[in-house]
Amino acid sequence: MTKKINLNLTWYSIKKNGILFIFILLCVFLSIITPGFLSWANILNILRQSSIIGIMAIGTTFVIIGAGFDISVGSLLALSAAMCVGLQHYMHWSFAILLVLIVGALVGLLNGFLAAKIHIPAIIATLGTMTIVRGLVYLYTGGYPLYVEAPDFAFIGTGYLGPIPFPVVLLVIMVAFWQFILVKTRFGRYACALGGNKEAVRLSGVKVDYYHILTFVVGGLMASMAGVVYAARLLSVTPLAGQGYELDAIAATVIGGTSVSGGEGSVVRTLVGVLLLTIIANVFNLLGIHIYVQYVIKGAIILSAVGFDTYSKFRE
Repeated sequence: MTKKINLNLTWYSIKKNGILFIFILLCVFLSIITPGFLSWANILNILRQSSIIGIMAIGTTFVIIGAGFDISVGSLLALSAAMCVGLQHYMHWSFAILLVLIVGALVGLLNGFLAAKIHIPAIIATLGTMTIVRGLVYLYTGGYPLYVEAPDFAFIGTGYLGPIPFPVVLLVIMVAFWQFILVKTRFGRYACALGGNKEAVRLSGVKVDYYHILTFVVGGLMASMAGVVYAARLLSVTPLAGQGYELDAIAATVIGGTSVSGGEGSVVRTLVGVLLLTIIANVFNLLGIHIYVQYVIKGAIILSAVGFDTYSKFRE
């Protein structure tokens, strides 16, 4: 009995902290074969590259923890970026950002309503909204790139606070804030409970539909925030912006240990998942591995992470 308990504790430790072990081992290995890998400049560069997907993946983490799924976030990023660029021809960029974030939250609200109230499977509901939102991007842009000249706005994507890029500062603040929300607030606890046993939470008197919808609102809000950073970095946007970003966000979330069946996850570990994928992508680029091959490998990584999670549930 004691041996079995010890094995279960060991397995739980691997499941919970395995991504951290892999991340540390990869960093140690790369620091040995690549001088300067752990330099401050390279660390900041990795964090800057991770900022957009990292912000988006925070929202994806909440959606999946609440036993949902959202594949519309890449298209929502594109719409948010396009609106952020286009609206600046008519209003100050700060008002454009506020409007874009409201739109993102409303799209998340629609996704949550379809999943929680209409009982459409989340992946089907968000497939529909993904297509609608991508169509809106084409309508808004006319199928052509949009540009804007706004040095103050560009600070959000390319500026520095001291030696640290502003997108990195924003990412760290968002991770800390939403990790606190997840761990220390009623919303966070109920989101985890929804993924663990939705019916039991309902029977305890909790408004499960409200909290389920709220997880999608967070997902939409963070996708729009990522779109703002994207627009500020490039000061332009094309109708194809954000394609495949939902895959990266989901991959980072699942690799970070968030259970695909919901009820368990961590914003901090999702960030580690994002950093891990960014480092792997950089290594692939250095090795000259074609982008299409990278998609195959990324898909295999997702399947492996999901398989590991499923096996973990089976052991429990």
